Amino acid sequence: MKKPTHRIVCRIPILALALTASAGTAWAQGAFPSHTIKIVVGSQAGSAPDVLARVLANEMGPLLGQSVIVDNKAGATGTIGAMAVASSPADGYTLLMGTVSNVALAPSFYPVKYDPVSSFTPIGMVASVPLVLVTTPSLQATSYAQLQATAKLMASPAQLSYSSPGVGGPQHLAGVLLQRQLGVALLHVPYKSGGAATTAVAAGEVQMAFAGIPAAAGLAQAKKVVPVLVTSRKRSSTMPDVATAVEAGLPDFEIDNWHALFAPANLPPATRATLEAALQKVLALQTVKDQFQKLGAEATPGTGTQLETFVASEARRWAQVVSDNKLKVE
Repeated sequence: MKKPTHRIVCRIPILALALTASAGTAWAQGAFPSHTIKIVVGSQAGSAPDVLARVLANEMGPLLGQSVIVDNKAGATGTIGAMAVASSPADGYTLLMGTVSNVALAPSFYPVKYDPVSSFTPIGMVASVPLVLVTTPSLQATSYAQLQATAKLMASPAQLSYSSPGVGGPQHLAGVLLQRQLGVALLHVPYKSGGAATTAVAAGEVQMAFAGIPAAAGLAQAKKVVPVLVTSRKRSSTMPDVATAVEAGLPDFEIDNWHALFAPANLPPATRATLEAALQKVLALQTVKDQFQKLGAEATPGTGTQLETFVASEARRWAQVVSDNKLKVE
C-alpha cells in the first residue's frame, strides 16, 4: 500500500511544475507584439502607399520592440492586398496600408469579398493626400471661372478631355464630379499610371487631369501644366499660390486620396490600442511629417474610432457617386 502512495506524492510537484510552465508559455504568447509585424501594401514598391508604409515601418518598429516590414501585394487596384489582410488572423501581425481606392471605392466597382467597414479594424488615419486640377497651357484656363467659361464654348465632349490612372480611382471620380459642376460632358481618357496621366496633360494629349501634387508641382514650375485648384479645404504648402476648391467656389469639392492603417476585423482591443498609440507617436514626429510632405501628403493622426466613422462616410459618399453616374468598369 505504501508504493502507490509514494508514486502519487512524487507526481504532484511534477504536475505543478508543468502547470507553471504552461501558464508562463501562455503569458509569453499573449504579449503583443512578440514577433515581426507586416504592413501589406496593395501596390508596387516605390508607389506612394509603399513609401508611406516604409516610413511608418522604420519608426514603428523601435516603438513596438519588433521588426515591422512592408509586404507588397500589387494588383487589381489594390484589392489583392486588401483581401489578403481581411482574410488574415486578427492578431495584429498583419496590417493594411489602405487607401481610398482599395477600401472605400473598390467595393463599388469590383466583386471584392470584403466590406469597407465590417471587414477591417481601423487603427488610424495616416495621411491626407489632396489632388490638384491641372490644365494644358493651350487651354488658357488658369482659374476655375476661366475653365467653366471655356467648357461652355465646347461643341462636343471630345474637345474637352481629362486623364486619370484608370476607372474607379479618386482621380477618375474627381473628373466625374467636375463634369457635373461644369454642366458639360467630358471625355475620360484612362492611362496606366498617375504619372502618365499627368504627362499627357503636359504633352497636350488631354486638356486636364487631377494629379498628385509633387508630380504636378514640377511640371507647373516648368510651365508645362497650369494648376487651377487643389481639392482640399486649405492650400497646399507645396503649391501655396493655388486656390482651394472652396476658394474657387466649389464648397463640397473636397477629394482626398487618403491613406490609413487597418487590421483584420475583430482585433483585440488591447492590441488595437498598442498599434494606435504607436502610430500616433510616429505621425507626431517632425521627420515623418517632412518625409510625407515630399510626397504631397500631410500626416493626419487620429483615433481608430474616428477613422471608422470616416471610412463609413466615404464608402457611402462614393457609392452614391458611382450609382448616380451609372459608372462601371468596362
